[in-house]
Amino acid sequence: PCIGPEMVSQEGHLETQIVVFLVDRKAQRLSAKTVTFYRERLTLVVAFCETHCITSIQQLTPNDIREYLLWLESPGHNPGGVHCCYRALRAFLYWWEEEYEPEGWKNPIRKVKPPRVDKRLLDPASNRAVSALLGVCSGGYLGARDKAAILFLCDTGCRASEFTGLNIIDYDVSSGAVVIRNGKGGKGRTVFVGRKTRRALRKYLRQRPADSDRALWVTVGGDRLTYSGLRQIVRRRAHKAGVTPPALHSLRRLFAVQCL
Repeated sequence: PCIGPEMVSQEGHLETQIVVFLVDRKAQRLSAKTVTFYRERLTLVVAFCETHCITSIQQLTPNDIREYLLWLESPGHNPGGVHCCYRALRAFLYWWEEEYEPEGWKNPIRKVKPPRVDKRLLDPASNRAVSALLGVCSGGYLGARDKAAILFLCDTGCRASEFTGLNIIDYDVSSGAVVIRNGKGGKGRTVFVGRKTRRALRKYLRQRPADSDRALWVTVGGDRLTYSGLRQIVRRRAHKAGVTPPALHSLRRLFAVQCL
């Protein structure tokens, strides 16, 4: 029979310590996205351990971890997804080891090599696809906004989350400077847009709803544009242009290629 949680010390109880670990991640001011990354993947660890009657961290063995990585393949996790789960578990076990310094305990993750992931070179969005998207951005507020948004993404290389988080005060109309305050890892930076993008931005800003909030990119109703809203812009324009919708991150890769 499985050992119930009441028979395992709270210091070693797996589910309890995952909660404590997530609190620690929040206290370190990691982004909500990163905390969610850990939460979702460590939930999978708990699900696996429940099927193997493992309730205590000290019960975990290197072979348990290897079986867990194989178990992940059955729900359809690709090699990259399995590697993400491995990294989350490794971070958790290293944290627990440092937090409690358990006497005589040997961290099982040290004996488990990370699963191999083939490194594939991901393609950037093609200039042809971007030109097609821009070619159908005409007429009214949505046309002006969508054209400015696509040019902005290609010109700055900013991430979608950085794009949607921008405020009016972050853009200097005269110089074309854009201050990204909350980049990956909480790091800020300044990027610049070119002349063509600045013209598109001026046209967009002239039509932007006057009663909208401080967000730079907004909907017709004046609400801040969301990640899903940005993705819909690209999909809608791609459908109209008759091309395959490029992934948002592929526009960032296009920026990187253009900078080489």
